[in-house]
Amino acid sequence: MQGLSFTALVPWVIAHGYFLFFLAALLEGPLVNAAAGVAAALGYFSLPLILLIALAGDLVADMIAYAVGYFGGRPLAERYGHFVGLTEERLKRFESVIHRHTGKALLFFKLSPVIPVPGLILVGALRVDVRRFIKMSFLISLPQVLFFTLFGFFSGKAYQYVSGTILGVRDALFSVGLLIVVVYLVSRKISHRIAEDTKVEGQ
Repeated sequence: MQGLSFTALVPWVIAHGYFLFFLAALLEGPLVNAAAGVAAALGYFSLPLILLIALAGDLVADMIAYAVGYFGGRPLAERYGHFVGLTEERLKRFESVIHRHTGKALLFFKLSPVIPVPGLILVGALRVDVRRFIKMSFLISLPQVLFFTLFGFFSGKAYQYVSGTILGVRDALFSVGLLIVVVYLVSRKISHRIAEDTKVEGQ
């Protein structure tokens, strides 16, 4: 997915439909959401449905990471964490901070371009209340999904407007040019006819 440029991603989303858009949104939310927004602006998708699918994809991805941490992360962290400097003392310190500042921690993890998945796995491993996790994840995901999807949508609308304007100007210039040619040819023919009539009368 990361190998696709944004210009290639738009036709990819259009070609593969809603279901694969949902699967892609699990892996690469913002970029895929913007591409789907452009596709909706071009009339290929329903914007409300795209927004719902994008939000669902973001939340499901968060829940998968949380579940991995919840059901298997803590034992792995306790057994192998010391290899990456995650000692039992640091783990307890993380647990205290994340339980006291769950919203801030989730905001940091979800907006980070580097550690969103490990961060959410850590939140699950520290057994943050699942209802609280879902609530905070929803509140953070919603504005993200709205921003990137609507950004793509209005970019697509702007593209349509600019394209339509350019085509309109082109057609107008062609019409004006054609009119000038027609007027020139008609006026030349009339001038030629008048010249001939004048010549005949002079004889």
